[in-house]
Amino acid sequence: MKIQTSVRVEDSFYREAKTVFSQFGFSFGDAVNIFIAKVAMEKKIPFDLSLPSKELEMRDENIDNKKNTEIYETANALFNELGI
Repeated sequence: MKIQTSVRVEDSFYREAKTVFSQFGFSFGDAVNIFIAKVAMEKKIPFDLSLPSKELEMRDENIDNKKNTEIYETANALFNELGI
């Protein structure tokens, strides 16, 4: 038996995703059903979800506080510094 449900999604994501789904020959509903089936079969979200690591949080904080950062005028200046 099938049930009908409604979901609120961000309009821009919906339009972009619909375009991708159509390239596979799927409707939006087909894609949602595939996602739900995969969750039911695997008993998990079928892609990685993670929170930022402590190191990433520290680097982000350093950038915000302009601490332990180096600013390069051009990409070539950075490449020269890295020796590439």
